[in-house]
Amino acid sequence: MTNKDDLTLELPNFEGPLDLLLHLIQSQKIDIYDIPISQITSQYLDYLKKMQQLNLQIAGEYFVMSSTLLRVKSQYLLPQNDFVEEVEEDPRDELVQQLVQYSIFKKISEYFKEKNETVPITIAKEASVSTTNKIQPLPMGQITSEELAKTFSLIVKKMKLKKPEIVSIKVKEISISEMIDYLKLKLHKYKEISFFTCVKDMNNLSDVIGLFLATLELCKNKEINVKQTQDFGDLELRGVEDDV
Repeated sequence: MTNKDDLTLELPNFEGPLDLLLHLIQSQKIDIYDIPISQITSQYLDYLKKMQQLNLQIAGEYFVMSSTLLRVKSQYLLPQNDFVEEVEEDPRDELVQQLVQYSIFKKISEYFKEKNETVPITIAKEASVSTTNKIQPLPMGQITSEELAKTFSLIVKKMKLKKPEIVSIKVKEISISEMIDYLKLKLHKYKEISFFTCVKDMNNLSDVIGLFLATLELCKNKEINVKQTQDFGDLELRGVEDDV
């Protein structure tokens, strides 16, 4: 006949005394809130003896747990005072709380371990910044085509030109030629002119576009120099020959 206290443990190692106790309880389907302390204590001590027989190193925490189990067991062996009506606390309560908490943390640990094995590893890398190609501010008086476009946009806003939903603008070649002649005449007369001042003489958007394209054409042909002292500011036009 097999003794109910006999138990064969197939796991050679445990993560600690609570892990061993939890295995003893779960393998025998014992209610964790109603632990047969005498049976579990005997099985726990038997396991420690087997470890010693196999010359396995036993951590001190296993012996601390064995003393705890023996203390709880001894409290059950003490005679009860039948004349005291107060309900005494169960000596197993502290141990049960530890086992319940350990069981929860173990399940959480197994969950994260499973996720770590199934979810692909991702590595974050900071953005690479080149140390050689640094953005340098433009020297005063030199502008780019992008800045010219921004200035032109500001001019359109100042004139409060309304943009229709659908618009088609066609600038004839002769309009640009006329604006080129207009700028050359102004520069010949005043040596230096303001783009904003010229815009005031324009009557419609087509004329403003023609003036802007004429400015770009003269810059392309290196017939005028364009200066801008501040962002989105006025454009100062001057003939190349006057700058020599």
